[in-house]
Amino acid sequence: MKSSLSLSRFSPAPDGLLWQSMAATASALLLILSFPPFELSFLAWIALAPLLKVIAGGVNTRRALWLGWLAGFEFTFFAENWIAHSMTHFGQMLTAIAYAVAMLFAAVLAIFPAIFAAALAKLTRRFGWQALAFAPIVWVATEWLRPIVTGVTWNALGVSQARHFRIASLSRLGGVYLVSAEIMAVSALIVLALKFRERPVARAAAGLFLFAAVFFMLPTQLSRPEPSGATVTIVGVQPNLPPDSSLTESDLDNVIRLTKDAINRTPDKRADIAVWAESPLALFYENDPAVRAKLDALARETGSYLIASTATREDQRYFNSVHTISPRSNSQFDAKPLRRYDKIRLVPFGEYVPWRPALGRFVPAIVGDFTPGAEAVVNLLRLGSERAMIMTGEGSAPSAAIERTTNYVRVGSFVCYEAAYPNLVRRFAQNGATLLVNVSNDAWFGNTAGARQHLMHAMMRAIENDRDLVRVTNSGISALVTADGRVVDPLPMFTSGAQVWQARTRNVQTFYTQRGDYFAVGCAILAAAVLAASFINPFRRSVEKRIS
Repeated sequence: MKSSLSLSRFSPAPDGLLWQSMAATASALLLILSFPPFELSFLAWIALAPLLKVIAGGVNTRRALWLGWLAGFEFTFFAENWIAHSMTHFGQMLTAIAYAVAMLFAAVLAIFPAIFAAALAKLTRRFGWQALAFAPIVWVATEWLRPIVTGVTWNALGVSQARHFRIASLSRLGGVYLVSAEIMAVSALIVLALKFRERPVARAAAGLFLFAAVFFMLPTQLSRPEPSGATVTIVGVQPNLPPDSSLTESDLDNVIRLTKDAINRTPDKRADIAVWAESPLALFYENDPAVRAKLDALARETGSYLIASTATREDQRYFNSVHTISPRSNSQFDAKPLRRYDKIRLVPFGEYVPWRPALGRFVPAIVGDFTPGAEAVVNLLRLGSERAMIMTGEGSAPSAAIERTTNYVRVGSFVCYEAAYPNLVRRFAQNGATLLVNVSNDAWFGNTAGARQHLMHAMMRAIENDRDLVRVTNSGISALVTADGRVVDPLPMFTSGAQVWQARTRNVQTFYTQRGDYFAVGCAILAAAVLAASFINPFRRSVEKRIS
């Protein structure tokens, strides 16, 4: 009898473990195809349907845990294959060990889709197919919980729609989590349609459809229309240095030359801001007088603010920093630094080793062992004054006058992987940033899809906060991302060069910028309440035996 049950698990029947595992793998495959390098984003809307169909069939919690974990593990391991690539190519790690670490990384992150599947299995066994109406809520709860517990967020379901503004603009109301909920709602509706003739299921489907539709009917910006902001001329420099380079005088001089050449290509041979990518060049601006002198001289000579990725040493601590250097100071001859930003979210295995007690002896940090910062710093930059003719006076005798106006831009600069954290980038806009700048070194990704995935996260952050975002990387993809997610004049990958962009400042804050992850928190509370209800009310007869 025991042998017969064991064999049934691997039978091709719909209730067999093999068949159900294949359905979970199908969901993982559809998710992989929804993200770069494939970017078949329409597949995301049906990706979770195979997994949901199996769960709705009445699997127990233990089986659901396995199926959710399997789907999550396969998706994370194959979609984020850049993790093993970076460790083998730049971390001097044996291939076998690198892939073992990548598998462990994927296995830990897969716990959260496993929790989703187990929770939904509990609900469907207790309340029937109609419990699938809670799938978007439970999914968002686990997706929001993942970075809180692990400190890692990448490829949230909603990011797959970053190139479709009308859909992605829902993030201005509830962040990327609202987009994820809409996608999950469609997969759940597809499964519910299989039993639409049953009245409870039809009611659940109608409620789920109403949930999905109501947000599309809301305006994407719950505030006054955005007035015309200032135009900012920005030069971005992409040096394309090998990830394992070290600072040399010729490399630094080359970046300075690229900056000056790009500024000379502008119509009036001036730029408001020059942005340098995060690169292997360890520019100790505060600790190295020679480096400081060169950067100050560049800002003073060009008359442009210089935003540069730097390293900072304080006692025994190191920070991955961004310095903003003003071309003006209290004296007329010296440039001055504005407030320094220290990177808050560090890259696991790159800038620190997660789970250090277990992995610290075997896995070194590829770049260095940094200390995280604490504040989302925003700097006020005064742009060049402009003269404009205005009419003064009243009645029939107006007179012309010249008025000098000065524009200001508040810039929030963040580093690399931080583009994947919606609540962190939101803090810059909440602190008053009217323009966002993301400096990164994506050379670590090599030829994998990592750089394109990274760009999509930056696109979603620009849309969520209704801000133009200037993204400058060491090896690409460097581009201006507009507030509606358009990628403007990207520099080719793995080329050295500089680009000039015209960005616009914006002051009005989106509902998400103001309120944050209220939607995700609400989903977590509601999911916990519904799940708790499935364990109580002993007077209601269980529907487990009626599920087919």
